[in-house]
Amino acid sequence: MKVTEFPLKRLDDFAAQAERELQVNPLRRTPFGLSREGDCISPWEMSFRVAGLLRSFRGCNMFGSEELVLITVLPTGTGIHPLSPETQYGWTGKINEFVAEMAVWWAFEITSENEAAAFMKAEKPVVTFRYSDSNGPGEMTVKYNGEFWVIDV
Repeated sequence: MKVTEFPLKRLDDFAAQAERELQVNPLRRTPFGLSREGDCISPWEMSFRVAGLLRSFRGCNMFGSEELVLITVLPTGTGIHPLSPETQYGWTGKINEFVAEMAVWWAFEITSENEAAAFMKAEKPVVTFRYSDSNGPGEMTVKYNGEFWVIDV
């Protein structure tokens, strides 16, 4: 079976599933969820938190309540590069479609809903999330397909 024959996995569906799994095993740590709460942190604070995470148990976030997600917004398929001087963002909240779109707003300095809608539909941006959870370091790339964010395989 070709990869293109698999059904698309929507990012928010994956995040909701991760939240449901936490109800079964509350000791498990996951950076995925539907919460929109969190903060974009400065590059200095991001470096400090990454260093602290690397000193932890093999990069696994076993019991910490604070999560750090590193977000990178890639150039679009048409060659438009992010306008922001920041190439990577630190996020203290959960990974979901809201955060993926917010990162695109930051990277391409989008200022309005109309501008965002047109840009997203035309450019189909790609965002990479790097995180640590109960299983150790992880990475996921998502792409806007013209309607919603899907996990890129």
